[in-house]
This record gives sequence, C-alpha cells and structure tokens, in this order.
Amino acid sequence: MLFLIFLVGIYFVRGVLLFRIYQKASENTWKAFIPIYGEITLLKIVGKPAWWIIFLFIPGLNYFFGVVVAVELLKCFGRLKFGQHVLGVLFSFIYIPYLGFSTNENFYGSEYAKINNNRSPALDWIGTFLSVVLIIVFIRSFVFEFFTIPTPSSEETLMVDDYVMVSKLSYGPRIPMTPIGFPFTHNMMPYFGGPSYVTWLQLPYFRFPGFQKIHNNDLVVFNFPAENLGRPVDRKDYYIKRCVAAPGDSIQIIERSIFVNGKILPDPANIEEGYRVLWSDTTLYNDLYNELESFQVSHKYLIGGQLMKFKDLGIDASERIQDIRGPEIDPKTGARIGMKILMTPNAAKQLKTWSEIKDVQVMTEPKEDSVDGKVFPDFPGMQWSKDNYGPLYIPKKGDHIPMTVSNYYVYQKAIRDYENNPSLTLVGNQVMLDGQPIKEYVMKMDYYFMMGDNRDNSEDSRYWGFVPEDHVVGKPLIIWLSLDHDVPWYKLVRWNRMFKVI
Repeated sequence: MLFLIFLVGIYFVRGVLLFRIYQKASENTWKAFIPIYGEITLLKIVGKPAWWIIFLFIPGLNYFFGVVVAVELLKCFGRLKFGQHVLGVLFSFIYIPYLGFSTNENFYGSEYAKINNNRSPALDWIGTFLSVVLIIVFIRSFVFEFFTIPTPSSEETLMVDDYVMVSKLSYGPRIPMTPIGFPFTHNMMPYFGGPSYVTWLQLPYFRFPGFQKIHNNDLVVFNFPAENLGRPVDRKDYYIKRCVAAPGDSIQIIERSIFVNGKILPDPANIEEGYRVLWSDTTLYNDLYNELESFQVSHKYLIGGQLMKFKDLGIDASERIQDIRGPEIDPKTGARIGMKILMTPNAAKQLKTWSEIKDVQVMTEPKEDSVDGKVFPDFPGMQWSKDNYGPLYIPKKGDHIPMTVSNYYVYQKAIRDYENNPSLTLVGNQVMLDGQPIKEYVMKMDYYFMMGDNRDNSEDSRYWGFVPEDHVVGKPLIIWLSLDHDVPWYKLVRWNRMFKVI
C-alpha cells in the first residue's frame, strides 16, 4: 500500500513538472500523469519508438533510458551542444520544467537536431551515445551511483539484492584516483575477466566538500580497506556498514553493548544478533534439519513446512540459520536439539511463542573465548572478542599518536599501508620510521570504525580495523528495487522495500 501511495505521488509530481512539455508538443497534458503511457508518449515526442519502453524495466539499462530521453528532449528545444546536455541532465528537475513553462522557449520537434546539426544519422547516433556515456560517467563519479547489496551483514536494514542509490554529494565527491577504465565497470571486466582499469595514470586523493560529515550510526559505502588484491583504493570492492565510531571517538563493547566515549550507542531498529534456539521436540528439529539439507541442494524453498514459518519471521535459511547441528543435547534421548539462528529481537520474541521451541537466548562471546589474531588489532596476549572489545581510540587527522609498543600494534596498518609509510617497523621496544626512532606520529587522515547491523554475521572493523577517509564513497539514500531469489519467481520482488528511504 505504501509503495502504491509513493508511486502515485511520484507520477503526480512528474505530471506537474512535465505537463507543459506535453502541451508544447501538442499532446494531451493528462498523459503526463499516467504511468507507462506517459513514458510511451514522451518517447513519441522525442521521436523514438514505443518499444523502447522495455528498457525502463531493465535494471541498469533504465538508467541509460532516462538520460537518453532527457538528451533527446533537450534537442527538441534546440539544445544541441554537449555542455547544454550535461547541465540539462544534471539539473533536469529544474531545467526541463523551465523549458516547458517558459514562454521564451519553443518546441521544435525531434527533426530539429537532424536538420541543424549537419551530421549524418550515424554520426548523430555516435554523438548522442558519447554524450550519454560521458554524462552518466560524470554522474556516477560525482553525484550518485547505484549499488547492489551482496552480503547479509547489514540485514534487516539492508538485505541481499537490495538495489540502493548512493549519494556521493553527501560526504563530498571524491576525485577518481584511477580515472581511466572501461565505462560502467568497477574493477573487473564482465564475462572476460581481468582488470577493467589501467594504473599508469594515478591521481592523488582529493575530496570536494560535502553536505554533511559522517556521524555515529550513519550508514556508509566505502572501498574495503583490508582487500589485499593490490587494487588501487578507488577500485577496491564496495562495502556498506554503519559508522559506530567517528574520528576522535573511543569505542568499547561490553557484553554486546557499544559504548562511544563512555555513552551507550543505541542499537539500530532492525539489528540482528545470534540466538541459541532449543527445540522441545526432537522430531520437529530433525524435520527442519532435513528441510535445510534439501534447501541447500536445490536452493528453493519448500512450500509449507518449517522453512516457510521462519520466512514469515524474516528468517531465511540461506544466511541466518547457522550451526545446523548445534551442541545442545536432549538429556533424555541424546539427540541434538539446538542451533544458532540470526534474527531481530522482534523475531526472537515471536519465536519464543512457538509450542515446539523450548528456549531462545542471545549468544555472547566472552573475552576468555578470544584467540590472538581473531579480532583487530593482533596484539600479543590480547583477549578481546567481538562481543567484549576495546577500549579503542579512533584516530583523527592531526592527532599526535605516541609510538609506544601497544600503539604500534593498533595503528601500524593505518600508518604503514593507508598513509604510505612502508618502512615503519618495531625493533625491540622502539618504533622506527625511515630508519630513525620516533616518539610520536601525526595522523594524515580521519578514520572510522564500521560495523554491520547483523552483528554476528558481519566481517567489519572488529576484525580488520579502521576505514580511512580516502576509502569513503558515499551515503545510501533509498532502495529503488529489492529482489528475493530464494522464493518462487512470482514472489521475486520485495514490494514492501521498494523506494524505502534508508
């Protein structure tokens, strides 16, 4: 219902902004307010075939569809230069309505460009294509970009196969550091494999001012800093996590609760945690176990059965039901009756009401269970765990960090790898840089501590450390499409997540 209200609102606003365009093109103005038919009419106005409407429904190509139609519409008003196309597309929500409402702007029709550009149809197509490519590359680099959520580390906030629009203006657009590459790829060539970029031209890190700073509990898209594939910073894989500690903060996790600067950080509304679930009936437990085995083979849900009951709670078998044969033993029968399930507190509360469930308890990893090297930083004798962690100071630009032995282990990766000081070493109890002993180091960048909302199924800063500011990409704003590939095809689209503001 909310999606339908949103869709009606979008088309109403669209109609208000464009109905004068339709009027100038001698089309009925009411067509501007009608979904799909309005787009088909707009294709007619710009002289393109109606079958192009299919591109509107293909993820990725619908992006091209919007830009191409906007460029062709600008041509109909006599705007033939590339610079006019760039400005017209970037500010289309202002400029195109202006063309419609202004009495000084005339509609010349789709034949105008063909008559006045003195180019063959083939060259005109090439020119339009190059204009569209350059405009989209510019938008993706400096304004916004679309990303697909690949992992469940932030569920339920962001789910696998959510398609999100990410604003690069929010935190400030970053100049591409590896600017030459195959268009519309990130780091790998599709189908053929291999890098989609060249490294012989590298630009230094620079970021334009943004509309806001990254605050505690903000969701952030960034390049994965711990990637060890030798890629440039801006070509590393994308991650989305929540910033739980900003530059200058101190973070500590006590029994799963996060404290920042001594104050508890409220949990996100849809946080997921690991729960130990015990069955009261061995038969029902074994039934679920068998369903899970079948699911892992076919990767399709069985209609009915316990899996669908879990699905109704928002618990999918592909990611959230773990440790299928858990350690809990029924003392009467000797059979296993427990497993670990990742879910929200609300789902856990509902699960407790099931007659077949004996107990549901959140699982916490004590410090005593920690193993050296399991969490960041890898410090000899350290006994931090994912649920009992810190305290840890998050460095900010300009900080004078004393180079003690303990600080060396905490900040060595940031200093050596992210701030390009490969000669940093520890000799005995002395920290050395460029062969000279140092007492302190001045940080060159801000750093952030990121965690996923799915706290027990998230590889985050607890395991690989800080996120440098030069790795920050942008802020996710809205989910424009969401798909669930673990259900029958007629349930593929998660309609309740469409156009959801993040």
